[in-house]
Amino acid sequence: MDTISAFTPPYPKRHTSDLGGLATLLSARRDLLSFWSENSFRYQFMARKILNRHIFIANTPELVKYVFVTQKDNYESKSPQMRKALEPLLGDGLFISDGEVWKKRRLLQNGLFDNHHVAAYSRIMTETAAEMAEQWRQLPNGATVSVLSAMGQLTSEIIARALFGTNLGQENATAVIGAFAEYQAAIEQVHVSNFLGLPDWLPIGSLKMGIAHKAARRIHQLVDEVIAQGEKSAYEHTLLSELLRANAHSKGEAISREGIRNELIVLFMAGHETTANALSWVWYLLSQSPAVENKLHTEIDTVLQGRLPTYADVAHLPYTRAVFEETMRLYPPVPILSRQAKAEDTIRKKVIPPGSIMLVVPWLLHRHRNYWEQPDAFIPERFMEPNKRPDKFLYLPFSVGPRVCIGKMFGLVEAVLAIATLAQSFRLTLPQGTAISHECRLTLRPRGALNMTLERRLNA
Repeated sequence: MDTISAFTPPYPKRHTSDLGGLATLLSARRDLLSFWSENSFRYQFMARKILNRHIFIANTPELVKYVFVTQKDNYESKSPQMRKALEPLLGDGLFISDGEVWKKRRLLQNGLFDNHHVAAYSRIMTETAAEMAEQWRQLPNGATVSVLSAMGQLTSEIIARALFGTNLGQENATAVIGAFAEYQAAIEQVHVSNFLGLPDWLPIGSLKMGIAHKAARRIHQLVDEVIAQGEKSAYEHTLLSELLRANAHSKGEAISREGIRNELIVLFMAGHETTANALSWVWYLLSQSPAVENKLHTEIDTVLQGRLPTYADVAHLPYTRAVFEETMRLYPPVPILSRQAKAEDTIRKKVIPPGSIMLVVPWLLHRHRNYWEQPDAFIPERFMEPNKRPDKFLYLPFSVGPRVCIGKMFGLVEAVLAIATLAQSFRLTLPQGTAISHECRLTLRPRGALNMTLERRLNA
């Protein structure tokens, strides 16, 4: 693995010593990656107390497995604050449900993302990426592209078509995407209490409940209309039709119409923004890593020979996938995973009281000094040796255990096909002197628009 010339992107300041409870809280109000010390990337298990709330951090693969698998029933619940922020939109959807409701919903949806279904949806992924490539061809060489906006447009269009097909329509799709953006902007006001499980009365920043509820009602109305259309239609092959069919043939009590709506909204929410953020970071990292970019282009050109990629090509684009996986290592889409302990537990001789918040932090694990060579550097080759892939409890951009992201393979295939389609014809370069930073609330994304310069490749 050649690490000599690897690019190391800038990262948030790391404090020389651990911050106290109040300092952590004040720092976290600005950004969820700003309060970690250099030692946090070496610690194995941490305990904090903020405003009488016990917070613990599991920071080794063994402890992640213990929390997310061995003791999964004790640590399956999201924090009450997270539920409060998301329930107006998601109701009892898979993301925030637990117990029997979660088990039933998960069982119903497991088959929707097997290889057969992902292969079918891969055509949508390539077609949509090819449409964006065509839009870019209409721009003059050297045009400025807002990468974050473009990747959001791409992934939201893909998930909308996969979920709803032509039933949603462009006008409704635009309305749903806009309402999602409004809702997220409102709930991000409470990002600190979401993850740290702090009291509801804490003046971290008011949840704009009026805006959030209005946006949620608009989304509910649109999705309800699409479900009704789907039930009357000839079942165009979509995730909606598959979910309706699976529900009709499920054993036991069927899920209500409202429950179906909640699950579709979860899939839409999870299926576009995180992938868009990760793809945005890909173009930035490639622009700063000429050797990696050249290697990527060589693989794409050799495999595709100028044609559009298909699902079968994904297996033959390992370096393209490695670029995406390494990007998610450096910039995990959800950098902090929060759970609440139901019952008392003991870890490393520390008592975990009921109600404590247990954090698993991909931001720390993915850059942990004990597990990675040059942990802050961009080195896709880490993922090229099948026998040396990172432990699944160390590298967890999609979480891990029973609550692993149900659309993990969908997202991976989507990203590989999108990168291959666009990089086949274009490069994105960063204007000289541009400072890149991050924004981290519910998800981790580049701050601002991430404006980059579009260049046609000479052989494209």
